[in-house]
Amino acid sequence: MSHEELGTIPHMPFEEYKEKCKDFLTMTRKNGILEARLHTNGDSLQWCAQAHQGLHYFFDWAGRDPENEVIILGGTGKDLFKGIGRVDKKGEWQPATEFGSAPDIAWRMYEYQYLDGTKDIEGQVFDIQVPTIGVWNGAAFHTDLVLFSDITLCTEDAWTTEMHFRTNMVPGDGIQIAWRELMGRKRYAYAELTGEIITARKALDLGMVNEICEDTEAAYARAQEIAELIIRTGTRVTRRLTVQQLRKPWKEDIANELRNAFSTEMYVTATEHSPHEISFWQDAHAEAELVKAAEKQGKVVRPRIGGGQFEDEIK
Repeated sequence: MSHEELGTIPHMPFEEYKEKCKDFLTMTRKNGILEARLHTNGDSLQWCAQAHQGLHYFFDWAGRDPENEVIILGGTGKDLFKGIGRVDKKGEWQPATEFGSAPDIAWRMYEYQYLDGTKDIEGQVFDIQVPTIGVWNGAAFHTDLVLFSDITLCTEDAWTTEMHFRTNMVPGDGIQIAWRELMGRKRYAYAELTGEIITARKALDLGMVNEICEDTEAAYARAQEIAELIIRTGTRVTRRLTVQQLRKPWKEDIANELRNAFSTEMYVTATEHSPHEISFWQDAHAEAELVKAAEKQGKVVRPRIGGGQFEDEIK
């Protein structure tokens, strides 16, 4: 029956929300498989209010669209995230002033951090009704965007570090739920407090990802293959109800923790000052290169004051 016959409100058509999100998501859809790639000017994403707000609109619109059967979400280019901050019309980096915490602009923390942040996590887990596949390509900090997917693939050069404690913030925006539940409480506490670099191999060993692919395009090709397998295996309703069962623990954790924990993060951000500066992410890149080089030689680099060095792993 049509919406006209039932008197119901129609969903937003794919072409319409594709156009609305075009400045931070490149979308294609074929055979019910929606592929959405985060980007800034066609390259790796610069994390800012545009994507932070736009994502929960995307999750809502795509989640309501009955023509979506599997949703793939990942990055563009070499890395999932290039950095934090806006890019102007000339393509030049601008500081993320929308995330500021000075008293005269503190209201922005509610609008552009707390509200958008909670709705992003809730939208991804609660509002999308179909199986999801995350593609983690290269360097990333807000890895919750791919880790909350039902299946997560990463590239061979993927790496991350948890940036909250590094930048004098309390981890309360949902990433703590994803990391803690996937890698375990003790390992998460160590990673958060020390700023440990997590490589693709380590993420696989810890259970954070399902597969490692050669590069970005290989990861998307594999995601498409898995999506097709999912569609061929279960019927439409079975697919939708299966993922609701799979996500039940996520939903419980998010409902119990997210909004209160995010409030704590915002309180500390306002009272203790958190510098949202690009230098923190740039420094992490140098650390990651050292860790990846050590990994290739069967060595480890432990977090240390002044930087780590190659060490033998005690087994």
